[in-house]
Amino acid sequence: MSLADAVDRADLNALRLALYQLTGDEDLAAMRTEGLPVWGGVFTLSVLAPEHHDEVKRRALAYLEQPRNDQPPQPDRQEAERLMQMFSGRALTANELRFGYEELAFDPHPRGVEWRNKPAEATLSGLHATIVGGGISGMAVAVLLRHLGIPYTLIEREPALGGTWLVNKYPDCRVDITSHLYQFKFVKKYPWSEHFASAGETLRYLEQVAEEYDIPSHSRFNATVTGARWDEATATWTVEVEGGDGQRSTHVSNFIFNATGQFSTPKLPDIPGIADYRGDIFHTARWDTSCDFAGKRVAIIGNGATGSQLMPRIAEAASHLAVYQRTPQWIIPFEGYKEKLSFEDHELAERIPFYWNWYCYSAFVRTYQLQHLTVYDPEWRAKGGMVSEANDRLREVLLNYIREKVGGDEEKVRLLTPPFPPLARRMLVDNGWYDALERENVELVATGIDRFTERGIVSGDGIEREFDLVVLAAGFEVQDYMGAIQYAGRGGATPSDVWAKDGARAYLSILMPEFPNFFMFYGPNAQPRAGGHYSWAEAWARYAVNLAVEVIERGLSCVEVRQDAFERYNESLDEAAKINLRGPESKGSYYVNKFGRASVNVPWLAEEWYAMLAEPNFDHLTFR
Repeated sequence: MSLADAVDRADLNALRLALYQLTGDEDLAAMRTEGLPVWGGVFTLSVLAPEHHDEVKRRALAYLEQPRNDQPPQPDRQEAERLMQMFSGRALTANELRFGYEELAFDPHPRGVEWRNKPAEATLSGLHATIVGGGISGMAVAVLLRHLGIPYTLIEREPALGGTWLVNKYPDCRVDITSHLYQFKFVKKYPWSEHFASAGETLRYLEQVAEEYDIPSHSRFNATVTGARWDEATATWTVEVEGGDGQRSTHVSNFIFNATGQFSTPKLPDIPGIADYRGDIFHTARWDTSCDFAGKRVAIIGNGATGSQLMPRIAEAASHLAVYQRTPQWIIPFEGYKEKLSFEDHELAERIPFYWNWYCYSAFVRTYQLQHLTVYDPEWRAKGGMVSEANDRLREVLLNYIREKVGGDEEKVRLLTPPFPPLARRMLVDNGWYDALERENVELVATGIDRFTERGIVSGDGIEREFDLVVLAAGFEVQDYMGAIQYAGRGGATPSDVWAKDGARAYLSILMPEFPNFFMFYGPNAQPRAGGHYSWAEAWARYAVNLAVEVIERGLSCVEVRQDAFERYNESLDEAAKINLRGPESKGSYYVNKFGRASVNVPWLAEEWYAMLAEPNFDHLTFR
């Protein structure tokens, strides 16, 4: 491939904006954008109009032909906002501009935290923070604390950093959003090899970030936080830790950042007789890399994100594969899902300043419109629709995709059609699942599971199938935000006390009353409607660390959310959830807890919630 080929493959609207920044040529600014229909017109993307394609390519190649050593200055905030609206071809709201500007990542650390009045080194050396969990969120906190010079210890139960990308080693594990959206914004131009990175490459990326920011030297591995208790007299947390050798120890911290995450504790299905089964059996998050499934009879229990992703690889090698489906899922094709990025693709980003920024921004806005499909339209439903015109149209697109994949077999279409609308649950990316179902050695079992036997599984229709290996793709204990950790806040209050009424709640998913200097990540109602997880981890980290900085700079001891603010926030959250299809009506999914309350997702638009997290509202907080 040549650079000319890379230009042909480029995002031309992103390329236009980069060239405009470099040249100031108003002809580029005047170029027209148009709406590109996606998925049959479910929504539209703003793209450069075709009549300008050749001209932008010509200008890009001309720029590349001239040797250049200069690095033009990045735009100021006002100019960047003007450029974002030029990119989209429409006026953007203040909240869209705020979120988008930080996604553009012109600043070295777009979501960084700085001291206003840095305390003396003696003051800093007397402080300590504990980070619980070494995944993406825990690392985001560690990077900020290191920059500020606040001593910390990261406690991780696994032998290394990486979180879910360390423990998930199942075949073909990979991200389901583009790599250029699923990355930290303080790391620039990482040379991803694929548009959608594999688990192995994602882990290598996290390892590189960890080494660059010296996180391992502040970490304790193979260790578990078993509990922590707030001491009112000293305004500190006493943290209890059990090492891999069983030895227990305690240390004192001023702040706790609980970053255990939603997808850290495997969910094991409660099926009669499962303990009697004598073949190999393990959860996908505890994948046995020594187990060879080639030529074996294999069962997969579960067809969610993990089960559907690994199934085609197992189908290629197993002598027989039975897929046990409890509920069908909506599965969508992604163009370029396994496409490689070339050296020239990266050269383009290196040699044309700002192209990388706009390419990442383009990835951000491409996924952004999906969030509007999760809101009920009362007028549309009054006419007999399910959700809204756009959502119902997406349903037809996906139904037609199923029909296409199964050759019009209506019985298969019936078995594979979910009983809920698209986006009511997590949408899956087609990793070849439908194609694998058509293989002669693959069987879809949609009659449920009655019980296990020593040799296999008896399905709901009474048929026993024998297996050498059973793979449990049953998901995670998403509602278990603290795991087995016993936290005790002011007066001995526990999370169970705060959550006794209707399950886990928090203010901005981060703070709980009676828990001073305690910050949760990926907590209750923290799953946003759009955006990449790294960006949200950075936003949560900035919010929490900003509060720690406020405590230190004021010469105080702690901060916590006011009870009345906590209650008002959750009342507004519940009200907003009523019109969202991921709200209480999404029964049967992990989005809804045992009390029937939607406790996983954020009901507001992503840019609205992002604005809430951008700067602390001190009227909602108590400092002591």
